[in-house]
Amino acid sequence: MSEHSRLYAIHSDEECERLELQARLANIQGHLRHLPIAPNARVLDAGCGSGAMSRLIARSFPRTEIVAVDVRQEYLDYAEALTRAEGIRNITFRKVDIFSLPFPDGSFDIVWTKYLLQWLNEPKLALAELKRITKPGGFVVSCDMVGVTIDHFPIQPDFNRRVRDVIGALADCEIGRKVAPFMIALGFRDVRVRIETDTIFTVIGSIDPERRWNCEKLLQSARPQLAQIVGSELAADQFIERLMAHYDDPMTCSYAALYFTRGRVRGLTPIDL
Repeated sequence: MSEHSRLYAIHSDEECERLELQARLANIQGHLRHLPIAPNARVLDAGCGSGAMSRLIARSFPRTEIVAVDVRQEYLDYAEALTRAEGIRNITFRKVDIFSLPFPDGSFDIVWTKYLLQWLNEPKLALAELKRITKPGGFVVSCDMVGVTIDHFPIQPDFNRRVRDVIGALADCEIGRKVAPFMIALGFRDVRVRIETDTIFTVIGSIDPERRWNCEKLLQSARPQLAQIVGSELAADQFIERLMAHYDDPMTCSYAALYFTRGRVRGLTPIDL
């Protein structure tokens, strides 16, 4: 793991299965409208996890070439196995450091990433590396969270502060607001943001069983890190129990948003001259 990255606190032996469920709950088919993929494009999926988005792009654009990368070999092995099982032939997988990608400048027409930047101490540095490998005129598209697991109402003020402090120590739950300013500072052109409701962590009333399993699995996987943050395993268990009780309460609501931020790499078009 790079010194510029946070610990991926939610890793577990079941993480790829959880990611596959999460992709279904998120209806990732809708994410394609944010990707200006042309025929024969070369696409990078940065932080591919279980490979759900890579496979969707490959099926939807069969003439594209997709390169799917992640830092964990076990995720890549899982993703590659599913890809073979589905008979998909236009994806290759590579283990990489997101801050030092093994690709020449201008290698890809589209670079896609989701839920990656929240796990980085230096997300702007990672965006600069993604920009480097994008062709002039190509796009970097980053899908990022705002408010996930920390935006609740009604909630006791003291517990609200504790949730924000504890979860914020694991990941940057407001990273979505920061990506567009980072892109502007890095010299991207035509930067835009589209905001959508996150359908995984937005819960109105009691949480349903699949979303509950997903949320509790996240928290239980992060239990060792939570124990360090709150001071003990007992305190971590109490925190998880109280947060899940909030999700179960039919009188409460929880909110989350996805920010799809897109920036174009400067190219030889009239607007850039």
